[in-house]
Amino acid sequence: MKRIQSLGGVLCATCSLAASAHASIIYATNGIARPLDGADTLIRFDSSDPAGYTTIGSTGVAGIGFGGLDFDASGHLWGYASFYKSTGGAAGGLYSIDPATGLATVQGHLSSQSLQDLAFNPVDGHMYGINTQGNVSKLYNVDLSSGAVTAVGTLTGLPASHHTMSFAIDSHGDLYVHDLDGDKIYKGSGLDLAELYALPQDTNFSQGMTIDWSRDDRGYHAAVGYGVYPHYFSQLNSFAADGSGYVLGQAFGDELPDGLPPIEAGDLAIMPVPAPATLLPVLAASLLPRRRRR
Repeated sequence: MKRIQSLGGVLCATCSLAASAHASIIYATNGIARPLDGADTLIRFDSSDPAGYTTIGSTGVAGIGFGGLDFDASGHLWGYASFYKSTGGAAGGLYSIDPATGLATVQGHLSSQSLQDLAFNPVDGHMYGINTQGNVSKLYNVDLSSGAVTAVGTLTGLPASHHTMSFAIDSHGDLYVHDLDGDKIYKGSGLDLAELYALPQDTNFSQGMTIDWSRDDRGYHAAVGYGVYPHYFSQLNSFAADGSGYVLGQAFGDELPDGLPPIEAGDLAIMPVPAPATLLPVLAASLLPRRRRR
């Protein structure tokens, strides 16, 4: 049986596919903490060098594993409490996270609804989450003002036995879901999903996925699992949204003395590039004082 909780709490035919044309700066929640039930930390790294990560700071929320993390269109970072590290039991609650310090602050009221992952939809401007219970996986809308979580519908196209873990949305609003039990990624333009990739690794534990929707729609997957006993693997893989290739990437670094990897990325997030229309008011505001001085 696969383990779904945090490590800290308790082949692809086209793998030669060239890397993305540009490197992305990625933020992630790291579930490896000391003590093991301590707070997650927020890290930042270049997609071309995950081992060169920088630890920004602690979320300040002890005993909670953040399985959800994403930016909205305005560049605000959000996290979702997914599980209790000591037991692996379901947790819940939306948090605003400061990308400069890592500190997480409760947003609105703490919902009791557990979510495995968060993803922002740039098409409709809403934040969404996924959750599996009893082999039934649902899509949820997350209100960024109140923290309220509302069911949208049931995801279809997944195998009878499954557990959704990672979740991402591309620039077209298409959904990408990672089934931890079957080691596959599914894609759908709505609730109906179809298999996109069979992963070349046996993945376990909490892990994240994101798509760089404001640049090139490149997907990134922080794959975590058992390596050669008693070791684990924890690395950053990438994939094409059109199904043309899933690429095994670099590790987050050498394992720790106790055999655990240095990073267990509960989720990934990429700050979007501001749309030109968004920048216009900012540019105009910066020019006004200069014009007045003439």
